[in-house]
Amino acid sequence: MAFGRIPRFSPSFSPREALVAAAALLRDDAAADAEAVARFERRFAELIGVPHAIMVPSARYGFYLLLSAIGVGPGDEVVVPGLTYFAIPAMVPLLGAAPIFADVGLRSHVLDPDAFAAALSPRTKAVVPTHLFGTPCEMDRIVQIAKEAGVAVIEDCAQSTGARYRGQRVGSVGDHAYYTFGLTKNITTLSGAMVTTKDEAVAAKVRAALAGAGPTPRRKLAKEAATGAAMWAATHPALYWATVHPAVVVGNRLGKDPIHEPFGEPEVRYTKVSSSYTTQGRARAAQAEVGLRQLDRIDALNGARVRNGRRLDEALAHVPGLSTPTYPEGAEPIYMSFVVNHPRRDALAGALRARGVDTTIGYMNAFGDHPLFPEHKRACPNAARAMAELLHLPVHPNLSGADLDHMVEAVRSAALEVG
Repeated sequence: MAFGRIPRFSPSFSPREALVAAAALLRDDAAADAEAVARFERRFAELIGVPHAIMVPSARYGFYLLLSAIGVGPGDEVVVPGLTYFAIPAMVPLLGAAPIFADVGLRSHVLDPDAFAAALSPRTKAVVPTHLFGTPCEMDRIVQIAKEAGVAVIEDCAQSTGARYRGQRVGSVGDHAYYTFGLTKNITTLSGAMVTTKDEAVAAKVRAALAGAGPTPRRKLAKEAATGAAMWAATHPALYWATVHPAVVVGNRLGKDPIHEPFGEPEVRYTKVSSSYTTQGRARAAQAEVGLRQLDRIDALNGARVRNGRRLDEALAHVPGLSTPTYPEGAEPIYMSFVVNHPRRDALAGALRARGVDTTIGYMNAFGDHPLFPEHKRACPNAARAMAELLHLPVHPNLSGADLDHMVEAVRSAALEVG
């Protein structure tokens, strides 16, 4: 990256895939859409190692459909990690059920199996182990606890597509799973998501629920493709210094995050399923064609993240005041994010941006004691502390060796500066 200026992310979407999307959007053929989507679903199911994969409008709606398909309803409980994205627990009450929060590991940031066991009750219907930041949960214990209690395991793979646990792709260890393919994820289909399941009856119910959905509007997909191409250009080493970086510099001087604040999604507690899920949700060929090309590159893209993440693991392990991530035994993370903890997180972020390293606190939140769910308070001290201390460092595939060297030195000096 030129001049030691490093963006927080760089999309996997490429100009070549933008052309693929544009060509597909010029066709308005429902049969071609269905055939391309079916090919992508089959390829994805093969990648994960499950019999059924179904494209859905979003991860949150896919999660809702899975809950509905396994019979979650009034009076039931669903165990959710205390550190997660707000839209996931917000889906549970739509079915009359209650989200029950269980704590995470302080530095792994993923569901603690002991906390899951403590959260069980006779009303527990499902658990949602979230492979947060690309780190697989301790699935052996979670699956064992769930099996003994008769609880379904729905893996949240929104940030972990392609990661493995003991050699097995996440999403194939539990009973069901969901993924998302937004522009900033490790693979993208412009928009949309996927659910997978080992249960043919569940797959049939999900497909039936989607049967009446209209197609995703071409205008929406064209906008996503244009946005992806613009993001690719704005974070390219030749252009980043003149595009996004000046806004980062100004924002840092004002004590603001110029990317996070304007584009963050407001936290809400849903009272109904969004009409955008049910009327404009059917995937199209443009998404599938991009997705198929992304699957061709997924192991290379994830491999670059892993190399970068391991370099940061090693180089930052003993920086005073900084805690680097830990990983459950058997987890093979893909480093969707490299998340460190620091007691003066905000000061550290400012010091890093001043050194040309953009960073973010991300979009997760702690939910043990959150105003969205006042009736479901539960002590999750690790989630609360992690949320106050965590900071994402760039780990995307487009980092060079010089970028990593600069970032390591920047983190070391910034940590010394802030104390």
